[in-house]
Amino acid sequence: MYLTPFQEKMLKGEFGWVYAKALEIIVRVGEALGSDRLVEITHAHVSGVSYSNIGEPGLEFLRDFYREKPRFRVYTTINPGCVDYGMLSQVIDNKYFSKQALIDEALVGMGGRPVFTCIPYYHRPPMPGEHLAWGESSAVIFANSYFGARTNREGGPLALASALTGFTYYHGFHDLENRVAKVLVKISPLIDNKPLSLAGLWIGENLRDVPMVKIREKPLYEVKALLAAMAASGSHALAVLDGITPKETYKTDIQETIALEPGDLEKYLGESPGPGGSVLGYVGCPHTHPEELIILRRLLKKYKEPRRGRLLITIPPELASTYSHIVRFLLSRRVDIALGTCPVVSVLKKKYDLMLTNSGKAYFYMRKIHGFKAGIAGLKEIVETIYA
Repeated sequence: MYLTPFQEKMLKGEFGWVYAKALEIIVRVGEALGSDRLVEITHAHVSGVSYSNIGEPGLEFLRDFYREKPRFRVYTTINPGCVDYGMLSQVIDNKYFSKQALIDEALVGMGGRPVFTCIPYYHRPPMPGEHLAWGESSAVIFANSYFGARTNREGGPLALASALTGFTYYHGFHDLENRVAKVLVKISPLIDNKPLSLAGLWIGENLRDVPMVKIREKPLYEVKALLAAMAASGSHALAVLDGITPKETYKTDIQETIALEPGDLEKYLGESPGPGGSVLGYVGCPHTHPEELIILRRLLKKYKEPRRGRLLITIPPELASTYSHIVRFLLSRRVDIALGTCPVVSVLKKKYDLMLTNSGKAYFYMRKIHGFKAGIAGLKEIVETIYA
């Protein structure tokens, strides 16, 4: 791999062993993938920061770096941890609060912004063609597909290394020649009344090439859910959204056309709530968009309190502050609000008989990690199941 004189000095340890180790990680990964050079990035998003996931080894890895007092060289945001920063949730268990605090102290101490969210584009929307080093699969695919930015689907350690050095390897979706849509997916209008994340689960499970997806105009939160589901059930980090993805950020070589009909998606609907049993309604995977909060407020106006189970909503701390009037209303309806976290990477206080969610990503991971029975439904059906 070719390195500039500055990069050579960094790798040799002239700026300290932390920067040398970080650049070594990037170079080794890049060389293994066939990259011949590094590229400067402007924004790193560090995932893999939940104590319930990384445990003591991950905590010590971060603290070892932090003790040397390095600083991130680029704008860096932090993914959700395993605690509710609002301290109000009756669903999320804060048993690892002190351990998570040590992780957060290290990341913020090195210059990370304590946004604790999986939608970092809410804080800083990337530009078309901008090189990033993002962890968190749903953020990566949204950055590439919606904004036309360039990032691979990085693991937490590599995103951390890129934050410290300001570089990543030039390969994969950083190269326009690899951003080629080969399968055209047409989503039937008959699917319009179903959550778009169902189509995302199908695409992720059944396609390996970069898809070009034709959809009717949809709200942003539905597009977010579609892409997140694709990244969860498959390894997708890019989907060309016809009419949305900036044209100069991809190429096309369509070799196959697929028409998705309602029958193709039936298996992903999952379980339906029966007459008995506890139900956890869940909205906010990826983290809740302001439009979803507004819709939930409207849907909940005619109800006072849940009649069956709980409705959990996970929100970025800053968004909860900006829309505090809506958050207060939701709390008055006994909605369970958790800030800066995610049940997928957290410990839960109890297990429910069924989780009902509008998120294909949550449906995929909550069954796999927590062993939940799960179903997918729209916001209206979720609210009515819990409150009506």
